[in-house]
Amino acid sequence: MNLKALLILPPLILAGFGYAWMTSPQDAVAQTADEARLAVRVNTVQEAPLVVSVRGFGRVEPVRSWSAVSQVDGRVTETVDDLAVGTIVDAGALLVQIDTTDYELTVQKSEANIAAAEATLVELDGQEENSNRLLEIEQRVLEVTQDEFERTQDLFDQGTASASSLDSSQKSLLAQENSVVNLTNTVALYPSQRKSAEATLAVRQAELAEAERALSNTTITTPFRGRVSSEAVQVGQFVRVGEQLATIDAINVVEVVGAFQPQNFSGVISAALDGQFDDVAEIEATRVIEFLRRGGVEAYVELDFAGVFARYPAELMRFNGVIDDSTGTIGIAVHVKDPLLVNGQGDRPPLQTGAFVSVVLQGVTPDQSISIPRAAVQQADDGTPYVYTATNEDRLGIAPITVGPVAGDQIMITEGLVAGDRVVLSSPRPPIEGLALTPVEETVAVQ
Repeated sequence: MNLKALLILPPLILAGFGYAWMTSPQDAVAQTADEARLAVRVNTVQEAPLVVSVRGFGRVEPVRSWSAVSQVDGRVTETVDDLAVGTIVDAGALLVQIDTTDYELTVQKSEANIAAAEATLVELDGQEENSNRLLEIEQRVLEVTQDEFERTQDLFDQGTASASSLDSSQKSLLAQENSVVNLTNTVALYPSQRKSAEATLAVRQAELAEAERALSNTTITTPFRGRVSSEAVQVGQFVRVGEQLATIDAINVVEVVGAFQPQNFSGVISAALDGQFDDVAEIEATRVIEFLRRGGVEAYVELDFAGVFARYPAELMRFNGVIDDSTGTIGIAVHVKDPLLVNGQGDRPPLQTGAFVSVVLQGVTPDQSISIPRAAVQQADDGTPYVYTATNEDRLGIAPITVGPVAGDQIMITEGLVAGDRVVLSSPRPPIEGLALTPVEETVAVQ
């Protein structure tokens, strides 16, 4: 018997057992249990109102600025204490005092001229009264002279009076008539003389008013409380009419004209005008601010300078309505009241004129919406946006989405996600649909 042929049986038997063990169902179960899983950060999306905002930039400018301009010539005798750029002056405070000597003398001359004109009027009234009395007397004398002439004429006609007597009586009558005519003419001139004297008095009074006005212009006071932004005057300096002495900027309110990119307004416009209009094209440009206010849009001015961050409530004021040629931006002006007041915690510094700041317009969508971090949105080769999701079986899913307005680091999702979906926040590698995941829930704050 050939025993060598039996030696091949043991290897064959072992090979059969090995193949059976490798292809058995228990091996498949063990392999599945040991499948590698990728740990990813996920966020369960919820429906909530979305805070949308748009940011522009501009510089702080005074709402009201006033320049002190000399209206008279003269030498400066006094200025406000420590008159210099940055000095705070109160409303009604003396800013510049110009020498009053020459103007006080002019006022005195004008007052003397008025007194003389008034005296002329009084004298004229007296002369008119005397002339009227004298005219009455002369008229009575004329009547007597007329009677005497008539008697002489009768006697002459009777032949008892000489021609010389008649001539003499007639001469007396003519002389008296001449006196009455002269006095009548004199009295008739008094109204015109009075008007001339009254006109002279009016001129003198106007000169006095002008002199008093010039005297008052020697004292320059501030019309409102503000900060000196420029000054060009010193005590002893001679100033002339039209010379600018100082400029005061009001400090009760400042203005910032924020420059915004028009394409960034979609979110805020949608939040503010949702429900007010079916078509945004119906909005008149002149009423943009009105609609933003009605829509609950709030404005803030933010300062970030040298490590200091502060936010100031602001008031929407006006929409410029013109696109800047160089930057392509539109301007919206806001006002900040009491910019120099700091709060008790000291974390709000004064808002100084000239500071470069941000203007933030912020609104809230009236309806519940879904928003996710912008970083979670992916983009396919054809430009279609999508997100990675974690399925109920903790496997990687891909969901095409439709995006809406952007709000800071959040973006609104109008289609593709529902409340309860888990969005993958991290970038899976490799991004293979169905990849086993180990989701780690992460809370995302919606701003």
